[in-house]
Amino acid sequence: MPQRNRREVVRFLVAARQCEIENLKHLLEAGRLVLSITGLVHRLQRERGASNLFLGSGGQCYGEQLQDYQDAATQAERELRARLGGWLEHTQCPHGCARFFARIATALHGLAGLPELREQVRARSIAVTAVMTGFNDLIRDLLAVVFEAADSAADPQISRALVALFNFMQGKELAGQERAIGAAGFSQGGFDDSLRQALLHRIDAQERSFEVFADFCDPQSRAAWQQVAASPHTSEVERLRRIACTRTLSGADGMETAQAWFAHTTHRIDAMKRVEEGLEAHLEGLCESRIEAAGSELAAADAPTAGFAALALAAAGPFATLFPDAQTEADGEARSPVLAAGIGAPLSGRSVMDLVHQQSRRLQAMEDELHAARKALAERKVIERAKALLMKHRGLSEDEAHRFLRQTTMNQNRRLAEVAESVVSMAEMLG
Repeated sequence: MPQRNRREVVRFLVAARQCEIENLKHLLEAGRLVLSITGLVHRLQRERGASNLFLGSGGQCYGEQLQDYQDAATQAERELRARLGGWLEHTQCPHGCARFFARIATALHGLAGLPELREQVRARSIAVTAVMTGFNDLIRDLLAVVFEAADSAADPQISRALVALFNFMQGKELAGQERAIGAAGFSQGGFDDSLRQALLHRIDAQERSFEVFADFCDPQSRAAWQQVAASPHTSEVERLRRIACTRTLSGADGMETAQAWFAHTTHRIDAMKRVEEGLEAHLEGLCESRIEAAGSELAAADAPTAGFAALALAAAGPFATLFPDAQTEADGEARSPVLAAGIGAPLSGRSVMDLVHQQSRRLQAMEDELHAARKALAERKVIERAKALLMKHRGLSEDEAHRFLRQTTMNQNRRLAEVAESVVSMAEMLG
């Protein structure tokens, strides 16, 4: 291969690594945006539960707490909007950015309707179920931004961290919905069949989310979650769950139990928030360390004795791995033939091919690692699509669609994702 052609190959190898660094920087910014979203979601979850207690008590309870929660959520929304401002200044649009921006736009549209929802709660002119639907839809739109960040991540380690975080956030949101449903049921003295099924759906679905989280999270986060699962508050929540599914309470007892339920579920969700913060710290640290490692490999560009070829070799990996016949320094460390020769050293055909092959192997290894993370996200997509199709074509509620899928899963002894895929395939066949 002519020397000029070899240098063109090297330029594109370097450009490939520079693109990776830019993508990592994009992921870091997306991760910081996710931190702002988790803070807002946590406060909205509290506001939703307090709104249900306020309405369920006829405005007699949780008025002051509700105002505090609304103020905290409003502040978190301001912080999120401040973080979003910088995204519109980007001159380049990384892979997946179009879907990411579309998700953000949908979430902002939902936030625009929040003041009206709050006014209806204060005026007690809205049903508890409508309040839950309003908050659930808004939080779902915010979580969709996190999902999109995970789905577009091209680095396997960061993708795994994002999948773990998203599934934990999803489980925590389902726990928040459970808190709101329980507060509504206990405050009105009992659970009808519809409310009970909604509660059971949230319990089942959050356990599934936490299982996926445990498969992808770091060891420290897994240990922290195990502590939450073994805590006294979790045991008390489980006891109250049994009451919700089996007993009817009188007015005074119902309101007292509702307050106990809210307190214990809030303690549990606050403990989840601490696990969530650990996941966030792990994600941010991972992004920063990956950027630093990739950047150090390109730092040879500034070295006065390293030419463009040396930069390419540094970007591709250890010289000793690429070149078994590398020269050896006095201290015993291997040195590449190119660096030994200095600027202008010719690139041999073999060295260029080594660079290309190493880059290809590295990218293939990354793609293989990404497959498992993307599979988990794809399964969640197909389950949600199957539920939507059942709701549309059979006139089912979301809880009924979920129950149908779970029952079919047990009857056929198949995985939930497989049953959902069959539902989607059949709908596509029938048009």
